[in-house]
Amino acid sequence: MDGKKSGRILPVRVSLFDNLINDGGLERGSTTLLVGGCGAGKTIFTVQSLYHAALAGEKVVYFTLEETADKIRHHMKKNLGWDIEALEKKGDFYIKKIDAYELVKEIELTLVEFRKKDSLSLAEIMNLHPEISLIDAKGIELPYHPDRIVIDSISALYSAFSDKDSYRACMQLLIQALNQHNSVNIITLESAQEPDRYSTLGSEEFLVDGVVALYNIRRGQLRRRAIEIVKLRGSGHVTELVPYRIGPEGITIMVGEKI
Repeated sequence: MDGKKSGRILPVRVSLFDNLINDGGLERGSTTLLVGGCGAGKTIFTVQSLYHAALAGEKVVYFTLEETADKIRHHMKKNLGWDIEALEKKGDFYIKKIDAYELVKEIELTLVEFRKKDSLSLAEIMNLHPEISLIDAKGIELPYHPDRIVIDSISALYSAFSDKDSYRACMQLLIQALNQHNSVNIITLESAQEPDRYSTLGSEEFLVDGVVALYNIRRGQLRRRAIEIVKLRGSGHVTELVPYRIGPEGITIMVGEKI
């Protein structure tokens, strides 16, 4: 069956990004890690995807762990003309700020609780302590069954954890919880401008279904942006770096051009 016709595959809707994937989009029930340095356009990429998906009638959710929701609404409307508030009023776009430190405090206390008990499987932990997953927890309930979920950025979670083993466990539970929603999920992570690794502790990239890197390559006095699909389970994809620019319409991917 054609994934696009059955709804199993959702187009990302960021310029020509879907042309880089044989399936023409990302699979429901999957989580993709989007990495890039400061100013690479991670937030623009994710909001652009959600905004155009909501315009097409999909239900989308955006959790911000860094900037406030008001600031994102303001900047996206002022700089790109994307009226998120109008889509919120229609019930197609949900955006919420989460305090990473408060959330991590709750998670770490819960992790201590179950570590004192007998060894539990991940499924048992999730059933007993849904707050660990970050999704559907008290205070951050999903308002509807979403087609897409974005968490921007898990770098804030890493910084908030005092115990990095707890961070690893949290990431595993988070990604499992996201995938259970049968939505297309993207989590972002801060990296170097020209990353040679795609996760903070070397574990996130193995837990997710896909990794997309945004590069801000410096050559002399100039920088050139490029996007790369590092890995994508279940579909073939372009393996070379593809240039992109950020302008009044958001991210424009220049398929066919070379770095």
